[in-house]
Amino acid sequence: MLKRILNRVEVYSLYCWEYMRYGEWGSLKNAVGYMINRKSAAPAKRIRTSMGVFDTRPRSLDFQYINYAYEIDIKRFIEKEDFEIFLDIGACLGEYCIWLGKKGKKCIAFEPVSASYEMIRKNIALNGVEQNVKAYNYGLGKAHSTEYFELDETNPGSNRRVDAASSKTERIEINALDDKISELGLRPDQKILIKIDIEGMELDMLRGASNFLRTFPHLVLIIEEKFSGESNIRKGLSEIADFEYGKIDEYNIYARKK
Repeated sequence: MLKRILNRVEVYSLYCWEYMRYGEWGSLKNAVGYMINRKSAAPAKRIRTSMGVFDTRPRSLDFQYINYAYEIDIKRFIEKEDFEIFLDIGACLGEYCIWLGKKGKKCIAFEPVSASYEMIRKNIALNGVEQNVKAYNYGLGKAHSTEYFELDETNPGSNRRVDAASSKTERIEINALDDKISELGLRPDQKILIKIDIEGMELDMLRGASNFLRTFPHLVLIIEEKFSGESNIRKGLSEIADFEYGKIDEYNIYARKK
């Protein structure tokens, strides 16, 4: 309990420092307001952080996603890894790819929701990382299909698949990673780090990447297990290849191919 409290104090302090060092007092105010009211009053704005420069959407949590302190344990994990290619599956604003692209890493962002994809394209150009970051406007699952995604204006990172259309849904394209390997230019000799945050579609995505996971030797996966469950993810991966596992934070695990 004490460790968790101290961790949160550290993270909140890092959030504040990140906003203050770039003079983003409005973002700091919006962060405090969201903590109190659970609603975002943030305007559409161009914001600079240590991850890059980003255009953000009104009434959203975009200002939070681009703060280095957000998912800080994942970022610390990434910084310790040796890799050449980064795949961000469920990329939202593309903040991870832009951050790493500025460091010279080759990155590929997958984002099925059109509004988020357009923000990625805009922010790639804004940061001048077109040579290192490519973005694709589809999601990854077990096979080619079209699905309905329910959109969350405040928290675009939680857009997720639903069964039926409504006024809050968008029809989006899904592909299997195995069908896109050649197009993406991925090779077995490359060291590839993959971040997967797709709101419950993790198992479908892994099934659609089974040949890739089986035949590419140098793989490390970061997987959000909040919706699919860590045990289910481990079971799904064990049916494909041998991995070693560990915890990154409360909701994310890593799987390193043996």
